[in-house]
Amino acid sequence: MKDQLRYLQQLQTIDTQIQEIRQSIASVPASLAPAKDDLAKLEAMLAGERSKIEETEAWRSEQEAVVNREQEALKSAKGKLAEAKNARDFSAASREIDNKKRSIHEREQEVLKLYEALEVGRERLAQREADVEKLREHVRSEEAKFDDVLKELEGRAALVAEARPQVVSKLSAQLMARYDNVTKRRGSAVVAVVNGVCQGCHMALAPQQSNLVARGETIEGCRQCNRLLYRPEDFESEEENASEAG
Repeated sequence: MKDQLRYLQQLQTIDTQIQEIRQSIASVPASLAPAKDDLAKLEAMLAGERSKIEETEAWRSEQEAVVNREQEALKSAKGKLAEAKNARDFSAASREIDNKKRSIHEREQEVLKLYEALEVGRERLAQREADVEKLREHVRSEEAKFDDVLKELEGRAALVAEARPQVVSKLSAQLMARYDNVTKRRGSAVVAVVNGVCQGCHMALAPQQSNLVARGETIEGCRQCNRLLYRPEDFESEEENASEAG
């Protein structure tokens, strides 16, 4: 039974290593998530700024069109002034000309402000686009590095897993079923008993079961957590004997 326990320990070591590597693999994309989130937020901000610039350009075009219409109306008013035949017509045409000139001036000032705002907005947008592109390049570079890391981790996992079938072949089907069942439920299936206490759930074993573990004639399962139990000193003494014999 000690041989079976030893193989179980070897199997658990292999499975633990594989699990740790798989966790490392899972953590690789997660470590890049903050940078990707930042990039997504900045790209959304850029899209918003581009939209505002487009709206400003559309408004500027509308104002320029209004100026053009007002200038045409000013020409018409000047024509009326030239054709005025009496003081009333002359006064009305003069007021219309003044109103058109004032409207044109106000519109032109508005268009000028819009041009200035657009220039500032485009410069700011260009700078932010450059900053976002740097972040994109950083993310692409990190993704390339992570691809290499993932390949290396996958290779390590495959290498460790190569030893698993050989160990499994040395275990009985019944014992493997127990091992798999406890591993799924508890994470670890094989634990030591130290001073009569299960190191998996830290509960004291009944004296009778503790004696059975000490005899090593059967593979005992903790009655609290069902983990498979062994005494470290049994294997330590065997390793010391093997070392002395060597």
